[in-house]
Amino acid sequence: MLTDNLKTTIQNAYSHILDSKKIKPRYGQRLMIADIARTLGNIDHDSEASDKPNANHIATLEAGTGTGKTIAYLVAALPIAQEHKKKLIISTATIALQQQILLKDLPDIQHHSGLDFTFTLAKGRKRYVCLYKLETYIVHNNQTELDLEIPEADILLNNKEDIKLYDQLFKAWKKKQWDGELDSWDDFIAQSSWLPLTSDHHQCSGKRCSFYNQCVYFKARESIFKVDCIIANHDLVLSDLNMGGGCILPAPNDCIYIFDEGHHLPLKAINHFSYSFQINSTLKWLEQLNSTLSNFASLAKPPVKIQQFIQNFPEQSKDIHQEIKNLDAIVSQFKFPEQRYNSSIKKASSQSQEQVYRFKFGQIPDELKTQCQYLLKKFEQLTTHLHYINDTLKETLEGDNTGIQLEIAEQWLPLLAPMYGRSDSAMNLFDFFNKEDDHTLPPNARWLTKASDKDKSDIELSCSPILAANTLEQILWSECYGAVVTSATMTALGNFDRFILNSGVTGFFNSVPSPFNYQDNVEFRVPLMNSLATDYQAHTDEVIEILKKIVDHDKGTLVLFSSKKQMNDVEYDLLRSDSIWKKQLLTQGQKNKQMIITDHKKQIDKGKGSVIFGLSSFAEGIDLPGEYCEHVIIAKLPFSVPNDPVDASLTEWIESQGRNAFMEISVPDASIKLVQACGRLIRKETDSGQITLLDKRITTKFYGKKILDALPPYTFILNKPLD
Repeated sequence: MLTDNLKTTIQNAYSHILDSKKIKPRYGQRLMIADIARTLGNIDHDSEASDKPNANHIATLEAGTGTGKTIAYLVAALPIAQEHKKKLIISTATIALQQQILLKDLPDIQHHSGLDFTFTLAKGRKRYVCLYKLETYIVHNNQTELDLEIPEADILLNNKEDIKLYDQLFKAWKKKQWDGELDSWDDFIAQSSWLPLTSDHHQCSGKRCSFYNQCVYFKARESIFKVDCIIANHDLVLSDLNMGGGCILPAPNDCIYIFDEGHHLPLKAINHFSYSFQINSTLKWLEQLNSTLSNFASLAKPPVKIQQFIQNFPEQSKDIHQEIKNLDAIVSQFKFPEQRYNSSIKKASSQSQEQVYRFKFGQIPDELKTQCQYLLKKFEQLTTHLHYINDTLKETLEGDNTGIQLEIAEQWLPLLAPMYGRSDSAMNLFDFFNKEDDHTLPPNARWLTKASDKDKSDIELSCSPILAANTLEQILWSECYGAVVTSATMTALGNFDRFILNSGVTGFFNSVPSPFNYQDNVEFRVPLMNSLATDYQAHTDEVIEILKKIVDHDKGTLVLFSSKKQMNDVEYDLLRSDSIWKKQLLTQGQKNKQMIITDHKKQIDKGKGSVIFGLSSFAEGIDLPGEYCEHVIIAKLPFSVPNDPVDASLTEWIESQGRNAFMEISVPDASIKLVQACGRLIRKETDSGQITLLDKRITTKFYGKKILDALPPYTFILNKPLD
């Protein structure tokens, strides 16, 4: 129940912020506060039946740039979470927003609102060093002979640069000059160098580890349960939910979630519940596992049951090896199409060739299904044995008399646990390939990928849900105490249908108005063009000529492309045609994203012009206010080609039901992406400028009016010749 006391607390907090910061209330922000307060404040639990809420415990809110979403959801949700004794978890899709909320928004609200609350940042294990591994690598590097076999994938003792880095990290830790977090180290650390120093929930021995009292991860985790508000990201939340909830973060029924940048959540969920299996890579891994288990047995002298498994494993490994070879023979018979999937994200210099064979409606032929059944049984057996070894090592660390020395258990758990995890992943893949899909739900996508380059080749089996709706309903929406899902782009073509299809979310929906005066501050132009965007060469040639005419080299310009090939072809022609482009043009791929933005801003700050060429990652999540971006040019409508196996399977399923996948999926998705791209122009109420779309389909095709109507109320100038 939203009590009068709660209403007063929320109203006073908002008034304090407005008065203290001397800012005016925003209509959309006030609506958002009211919607959140009403939804979360009126959650009704039937304590006799369960601790699960009714279906009205979730608010999905679209709020454009400038609404002040962060103030709205914090002012409304924090008092309610405290009153109901729940943790408030703010989850973002990007590090940039996470850092803004942690370092700016929350301290600001804490200072100006009069609310009394605490907060902290939650990170996954991979952001923290495993002190046991770090010390182990340092000790082993200083020994002339190693007393245990360490798989090559887990250690890089032959890499002099990594040895030097590990030594620096260890010394800094010992001197208390570094806190053990990746993000707090002054210099850049490559993933390949950092990951060997990290642990996961399989490898970690928790309280049984000799470094537990010093452990950076567990100290950080302890703080999570002591604060009112936790800042996380979608991947971390989904990882926790995937493990059952309450493993990394507080349990879902004890949490109110705020999913900022919530439109990313369904795709993130799909990625978390996908599985893959590489044939040749697994064959090599089995050889490594055989060697590792043999070394473990000779050193640890484990209990009889484990010894028997290890003694029998060479024969078992041969059986698995043969079944994988049989699998290889079966999948190699499929006629892989010549085209490569996701070729736009590959570097032009890459010699890797990727071909994909997708099974229609996720249905695999009987011969392959039978082989997957064999392999499922083999990996079930292997996973069971490796799990037993893991449990025995953990029992040893807990003080049980297993016959294994404590030191040996501590050394070997981090080495054997990843092998259990890999076997478990293979088992899940074959389980998904083997079982029948629930015909009342969308099918799973199943496909094969053949990858080859000059050095190696492999075939990968993959499986993924095509929609996250059912999964999110099971692990999140039905389990959480309450939730708010918000973003500047939650609707497509003026409704929430596309997001509901993807996410399965129910409850309250609203789109609150933006405070920006789009009509007076933005001109949206579609110039009269001769070419169609579907005619690649003609369109590219015309884009080049138009850019030469409309780019003001004294200002900040962002040019967005849907195709890497077109971006590179346009860049090549412009660089050879005029020297000014060489001085001003910054193209995605030349440097990392942040460096390009930094260089662009430096040029503008010097009073010079600068032009960024970017793909989809520059169409969302970058902030170029004021003079940093006064003209956004979009080469073509951002339609996705449904050649990704998951997208293709979704299209196939929708059309099999007599529905129009183009209008239900392609057009709404293009509309969302266009709104996001246009959103790069106006970041503050004082911003103004121009958006130019170089694709006449928006004025000539039947779906164009729908896409135009979904844009903010700009001043539209359509089909006019260039000045």
